[in-house]
Amino acid sequence: MWRARRLSVLPPREWSERATAMNVDRRAVLAGAQLAVFVAAAAIVLAQAVKSLTDSDANLLLYLVLLGGLGAGGRVAAKRQPESPLTHGALAALAAYVVLIAVITIIRLALGREVADPISLVFNGLMAASAGMFGGYLAVRPKRS
Repeated sequence: MWRARRLSVLPPREWSERATAMNVDRRAVLAGAQLAVFVAAAAIVLAQAVKSLTDSDANLLLYLVLLGGLGAGGRVAAKRQPESPLTHGALAALAAYVVLIAVITIIRLALGREVADPISLVFNGLMAASAGMFGGYLAVRPKRS
């Protein structure tokens, strides 16, 4: 009779000995997220003002400003925690993105408008994390002489 073997889900001993937990500095993430929310919210308000005052759309330019704000927030978080700059940059940008999306969704629901597509939310979340990581990299990159 055939018997199934139990599979171990634990990593080999040499992996678990080298693995270390990383502490997240919440103050650094919060400081970066505050800057990112400020810049991104200003870009969103400006985009809506341009759209309502004119028939033209300035979404691409202001989307780049929004990503720049998320990157700046990532840079602030990384400057405060240089031991793990990419993680703190990404977390700061993602925290800002979640706050912005929550506020925008509440406003759209209150106005009876359609909410954003979940796929676009995931894509923009990845863009936010990437912008935050880029800002984190800029914070700690070596200076050229």
